[in-house]
Amino acid sequence: MQPELIGGRYRVEDVIGRGGMGTVWSARDETLHRVVAVKQVGRLPGESVTDSARALREARSSAGLNHPHVVTVFDVVEEAGHLWLVMELVPGRSLSQIIKQDGPLEPAAVADLGAQVADGLAALHAEGTVHRDVKPGNVLVRHDGVAKISDFGIARTAGDATLTHAGSMTGTPTYFSPSLARGGSPAPEDDVWALGATLYAAVEGRPPYEQQPNPIAVLHEIVSSPPAPPTRAGVLTQALEGMLDRDPGSRWSMDEAAHVLRRVADQHRGDATLHQTREQTRAAAAAAPRPTPQPSRQRAEEEPRRTAPVVIAATPPSGPRRGDDRSRHRAWPLVLAALLVVGLVAGAWLVARQLGEGDAGAGAAEPTASPSQEQSGGSRTASPSQGPTASPSESPSASAPAGEVAAKEQTVRDYYAAAPGGTDEAWAMLGPSLQAQGRASYDRFWRGIESVDVQQVGATEGSDDVRVRLVYTRADGSTSTENKVEGLVEDGEGGWLIDTDRAG
Repeated sequence: MQPELIGGRYRVEDVIGRGGMGTVWSARDETLHRVVAVKQVGRLPGESVTDSARALREARSSAGLNHPHVVTVFDVVEEAGHLWLVMELVPGRSLSQIIKQDGPLEPAAVADLGAQVADGLAALHAEGTVHRDVKPGNVLVRHDGVAKISDFGIARTAGDATLTHAGSMTGTPTYFSPSLARGGSPAPEDDVWALGATLYAAVEGRPPYEQQPNPIAVLHEIVSSPPAPPTRAGVLTQALEGMLDRDPGSRWSMDEAAHVLRRVADQHRGDATLHQTREQTRAAAAAAPRPTPQPSRQRAEEEPRRTAPVVIAATPPSGPRRGDDRSRHRAWPLVLAALLVVGLVAGAWLVARQLGEGDAGAGAAEPTASPSQEQSGGSRTASPSQGPTASPSESPSASAPAGEVAAKEQTVRDYYAAAPGGTDEAWAMLGPSLQAQGRASYDRFWRGIESVDVQQVGATEGSDDVRVRLVYTRADGSTSTENKVEGLVEDGEGGWLIDTDRAG
C-alpha cells in the first residue's frame, strides 16, 4: 500500500497507471502547489541489482533533458523502503488508450503525433540515450494534442552499466526491431523501428506483429518475416516504410523520421483534426495563398493594387436634392467627359474604316488580338507579371518570366548545396514558416547529412512551387532518395526564400 505522503511534500492521491516499469500515482506537491505524477519503481524479473540503480538511471535519462515532447522527471525520493520518481503529470491519455477507445486514427493525425515524439527521441539520442521501450503505452497525449514520450525505466545511456542478466528480456517484444529480436545490443535505430511500429499500430488499429502468449514466438516472427503492408496508412505509408526498414543501415534516423513526419502532418493538416498550437501553424496561416482569381485575369490580378483601373460611376446613386447647386456643378465634368469619349470613339471608327478600305486586299480590316491579349481583355500589351507571351515576336520584356523561373530553380540548388551539416547560410535561405519550426531540430537533421545531390529541379512559370528530386548521402555513407515540392516566397530584396516543404 502506498504511503500518504512521500518525501514530506508529495501527498499521494489516485492510481493513474500500472505497468512493467512500476505503478504511477497522481500526487500534490504541497511545497510548489502543483499536481505531479509519482511512480513506485519495482524490480523487473531476473534482475540482480537494486531498484535504486534503475530509478537513478531513469532520472538521469530524462531529468537532464528539457524538451517539450519528453516527460520531465523532477525528483527521486526514498520512502518506506521504496524509491519514487516524481514526474510531470500529463493530463490526457496514452496512445494505447486512444487506440483502444477511439479505434484507428487518421494518417495525418498519426503523423502529427509521431513528429512530436520523434523530435523528443531525437533529442534523447543526441544526448547518447536509447529509450528501448517505445510503444503506444509510453506515448502520452495531452488533451490539447501535445504528445510526450515517457517511461525511461529501461533507457540506456552510453557508458551505463548493464542492469539485467544475460539472456533476460527488457522492453515489449511486439515492438522489437529484427536486430533486437536476434539478441543485439540496443541502438538508436531500434527506437526508430519501435516508433514506426507504434505509428503503424495507431493508424492500423493493431501492431505490425500481433502479441502472443509466448514472446519467443513473436520474436521468431519478427526475425523471419516483414510486417504485413499497412492498409489504412495512406500518406503515412512512405514514412512507415522508412522507419520499418529491416536493414538498420538504411533505416531512417530519428531526425529524418521527425522531418518527414512533420512535413506529412503539415501538408495534410486539413485531413484530420490536429492540434494547431505551434508557431509554424500561425506563420503558415499568415502566409496562406491569396484567393484564386478568375482564369482569364489570373496574372493581371497578381499585379500591385496601384495598377488596377479606377472605376468612376457614370450615374450617382440618387439624384441631387432640390436647390443643391453644388451637385449640379459636379455633374458637368462627367457630362463633358462622356462627350469627349464619344468624340474619340467616333474618330477612331472613321480612321479604322479608312484603313480597312485601304488594306481590303490583305484581308485585315480589323487587327486580331493575340492569345495573351485575349486573356487580358485585349486592352494592353502583356507585361512580365502577366505570364508567358504568345509568340517570340512579341515585346522583349516577355523574357522576364523565364528569368524568374531560373532564379527560383537556382535558389533551391544553392540551398541544398549549403544545407548539409547545418549552416547559418542555409538557415537564412528559409522563409518564416520553416524557420518557425525551430533551429535545433533543423540542425539535428542536417548534422547527419554529408551531402545532397540535386538530380532534378523544375519550376513552373506562374507558380511559386519548385519540384526537386534529391539523393541524400549521410555521414555514415548510406543514401536515400526523396521527391519534394518547395514553396518559395519573395525575400523583399528581389530574391526568394524556401517557405514550405512537402512530399512530391
